[in-house]
Amino acid sequence: MLFWIQKELNNKIDIDATILQEELDKQKFNHLYDIGTMKDYKCILNTNMIEKENLEKVVPVGSLDFVQMILSRIHNVNHMNPIEVPDVLREDRFLKRKYSIVPKNQLPNKGYYFTKYVSKLKVFSHTGMIETLQYTDEGKEPFLKEGLYQVSEVVDVLSEYRCFVQNDKLVAINYYDGDCTVFPDVTEIKSMIGNYMRDQDRPKAYTMDIAVIRDRGTAILEVHPWVSVGLYGYMFGSSLPYCYRDGFEYYINSNKEISEWSNF
Repeated sequence: MLFWIQKELNNKIDIDATILQEELDKQKFNHLYDIGTMKDYKCILNTNMIEKENLEKVVPVGSLDFVQMILSRIHNVNHMNPIEVPDVLREDRFLKRKYSIVPKNQLPNKGYYFTKYVSKLKVFSHTGMIETLQYTDEGKEPFLKEGLYQVSEVVDVLSEYRCFVQNDKLVAINYYDGDCTVFPDVTEIKSMIGNYMRDQDRPKAYTMDIAVIRDRGTAILEVHPWVSVGLYGYMFGSSLPYCYRDGFEYYINSNKEISEWSNF
């Protein structure tokens, strides 16, 4: 494999890319890598310096914009679809809250919700009165863009964890927010992973964000292919390059569109 690792304009790479670089150095007889800015890689693509069959072996590691650029230029994939909560995991026993994916014209007119734009990755999310989100001034039309939105009940989250999954096996659980002494139920997490195996289009490597909700227990927040994800300091070892490859290949081979749903 050939990894293109994005560096910032200050010529530095972030901690997650550094962890990968160190692992690639250990596996130098198996993998190649290059480090450059997005501008550097655009120049390479614009000048046709590398043959197409070799470009198709590239695994990009960096920001979502960087990965999207490689998908568009090399694989003609022009949009990375979010997964959010997969269809097969939209069950009350896993969600433990009211949850919906709805188009803009079906957004509630008022109420206190967690709202997130989910037709594109990392656009915005908002917790609060939805009427303040939809309108600039009373009587004016909504300014929110067209597309799908997650609207869910606001719950009392005690702690949040990121679970890392490769080949349907849980390989790490890393704390990232809330009370670090409030642990998730691993049996529940493994049940979620097992149920996700019913989805033939699932990524081979992905992260699953989990919350522990007061008086409700362990709940799924979202799933994301192993692309532009925070590792939270975990090293992972020799499997790490393959996780990045498998996450990236999800967008090439599947890139499943998110579907509407509600349990309200």
